[in-house]
Amino acid sequence: MKNIVTVGGGTGSYTVLSGLKNLPDVSLTALVSMADDGGSTGMLRDELGVLPPGDVRQCLVALSEHSDVVRELMNYHFENGGLSGHSFGNIFLAALEKVTGNFGKGVEIASEILKIKGKVIPITDNSANLSIELSNGKIIGEDNIQNADLQKYGLKKISYETKVSLNKRAKKSILNADVIILGPGNYYCSVLPNLIVNGFKETIKKSKAKIIFPVNLTNKLKHTSGWKVSDYVADIEKYLGKKVDYILVNNQKPSAEQTKHYELEEGTGVLIEDDFDDERVIRAKLLSTILFKPKYDKQMKATRGFIRHDSEKLSECIKKIIDK
Repeated sequence: MKNIVTVGGGTGSYTVLSGLKNLPDVSLTALVSMADDGGSTGMLRDELGVLPPGDVRQCLVALSEHSDVVRELMNYHFENGGLSGHSFGNIFLAALEKVTGNFGKGVEIASEILKIKGKVIPITDNSANLSIELSNGKIIGEDNIQNADLQKYGLKKISYETKVSLNKRAKKSILNADVIILGPGNYYCSVLPNLIVNGFKETIKKSKAKIIFPVNLTNKLKHTSGWKVSDYVADIEKYLGKKVDYILVNNQKPSAEQTKHYELEEGTGVLIEDDFDDERVIRAKLLSTILFKPKYDKQMKATRGFIRHDSEKLSECIKKIIDK
């Protein structure tokens, strides 16, 4: 039995977990960012004072072995009335936090109800308000980071407004892991927020786990435009304080239709150039051929990505590493 720990949030974690849960002889633990403050999640944080449920919900749904209708229920978004913009799953998790008095405990109960294969653990129990300091001195929060032009003004520092510490269950999972998977996902809003939690860097240095880094398929406009594979590897290793063991790089081109839809949102040249000549790199066809329908999130003020990893292809690539 191999202990696999994923680190991330959002659609990236959902994708990788959806495939990994079908692998035999693995124990899965998803460590999830608590920095999200946009969309339905941000509204619930502001109105109810709860920890952000959105990314946790996606991981629970990915690992759930319940019926399709239950998974659809967790992702159901209300379109009218006072609940407009909220998903049922986010409200459900917020209510569980209120009932139990602890978000982590609420997630444990939700895990039992949804019959998940593995564990979903918030990276921290603290209220985590992410901020980025630009070179011009301006400081912005997570929701505004989504649409901020980080490249124009230059990123000086990414941090939390208050002390945010790695919780005990997350620490134990990292130390007991055989494999740790970082990402994929929104680099500055879903991946890095986990790495800068107090105690994460020190704990991962002590871990004997092999670290797998699936490089994103595309760059994010005004965040990582023009980045190549080498840029992602250098940056994430800077925050980790150690080298990753395996770097997964997609070598499959998206269809013309996928590219066209993506360029409407992110502009031209969004695909990440593979420039990294290193023995740690594993190249494979990891792209989903499904054309995801454009879905505009009014609260996030953004359209969800059209080019995504294929869950099964990604898990098969990871399985070959584990079997080595």
